[in-house]
Amino acid sequence: MQKVVFFVILNVLNEKEKGKSKVKKTKKDKTWLLLHEPNLYKAFLILAAPVMGANLLKSFHDLVDTYFIGQMENSVSAQAAISISWPLINILISFSIGLTVAGIAIISQLLGAERKEEGQKYAAILLCFSICLGIVINAVLFAIAPEVMRLMGAEGEVLSCAVTYLRIRSFEMIFVFIFSTFQAVRQSQGDTVTPVILSVVSVAVNIVLTAFFIQVCGLGIAGAALATVIGQVVITPVCLIMLFSSKQELHIRRESFVFDKASVGKLVKIAAPSAASQALSSLGFLVLQAFILDFGAEVAASFSIGNKISNLLLIPVSALGSVLAAYVGQNIGAGNKERAGEAYRVSRNLGISVAVIGILVIYPFREFLLGLLTNDRLTLSYAVEYIFWVLLTQPLMSVFQNYIGVFNGSGNTKFSFAIVTARLWAVRLPLILCFKSFTDFGRSGIWYAMCISNLIIVIFGHMLFKHVNFEKKI
Repeated sequence: MQKVVFFVILNVLNEKEKGKSKVKKTKKDKTWLLLHEPNLYKAFLILAAPVMGANLLKSFHDLVDTYFIGQMENSVSAQAAISISWPLINILISFSIGLTVAGIAIISQLLGAERKEEGQKYAAILLCFSICLGIVINAVLFAIAPEVMRLMGAEGEVLSCAVTYLRIRSFEMIFVFIFSTFQAVRQSQGDTVTPVILSVVSVAVNIVLTAFFIQVCGLGIAGAALATVIGQVVITPVCLIMLFSSKQELHIRRESFVFDKASVGKLVKIAAPSAASQALSSLGFLVLQAFILDFGAEVAASFSIGNKISNLLLIPVSALGSVLAAYVGQNIGAGNKERAGEAYRVSRNLGISVAVIGILVIYPFREFLLGLLTNDRLTLSYAVEYIFWVLLTQPLMSVFQNYIGVFNGSGNTKFSFAIVTARLWAVRLPLILCFKSFTDFGRSGIWYAMCISNLIIVIFGHMLFKHVNFEKKI
């Protein structure tokens, strides 16, 4: 009888161990894809697919927003207002992007080197910075919205719509920053699915409320902004719960909130170039929007709706660049120099292929798609002209995004700063000024300058890439 009891107990213990090993294997599935999966194309597609899905849904939401706004009586003014508002929003969000990039670079390398507790500490630093910056930026954006829009040349109905939109969106900032921290922590571990699920929920809420507020309540552009804020708010509690849950492989503990000068300094050192590049890039687009507005509200509106279509092609290449950063970071941390370099080449090949296929699919239907987003014939004709030049350089944008991913993942954020900043400030804006002052290209000069700048910056990015050695940074 004792032997029977003994063997029963032993069998139960063995089953428990098997269960534990299964859980352990499941937790390491993403790490396996990052560090050991021999088929890198398969691994990239598995990890990038959820990010692509989330970004596609966000772009679909933008299209839905644009569709409903395009049916309003003052659709041209509203679309022009959103177009000139976005660069200002992006300037302020750039601080969050900088922290996210730094978080992925540092935490992924620490996880690759199996230094989990340090990763938890950096996650805590990220969260604190994000909350503080979110509060400050909320106040700043609300206060400066009217003056900045006036400086950009907005007036009358365009100015009124822009200020309304920006002031409502300002209350979204703290929640956006928290989600960015959550996304950085999860992507550092190779988890691209969980952030996507939350994004899907956020966007679904956003789409339903946008239709309700604009079509049923008649809130116009204010309804579109309010729907976006609510959509972001509803997922924030889940982000915080998962960040602190001990059930997660990497979570923030109470002991993690012990910050030393070296750790904070390291995060800021890596985050600063990325944040600065994003801020300067957004500022450049703010200046670009001011130039575009000089040609009239219809041209500004056409630029806005044209970008909504072109962004559909940027979705997969941006997702690949995001996954590449985590891929490179973890493999550098694990000492897999050759695999980090191979990951760059795989991401580049996939990105160019997807861009070419996307162009072939969208180009024949470009006028039909743009026609869904505006009820103004002049705006549509300008948008059709613009989208031709945008599609022409999409493969170059794919390579550009790939360089940003490999620079950020390897900790060379100063290179990302260089290519992002130079594209606008050293090439595109000076070209636009030259074309505007010394040629009769008119609005077409803007499209030409954009194409030329994309080509030149890819050449510059290739020169900088030669200095990436995939050696350990952390």
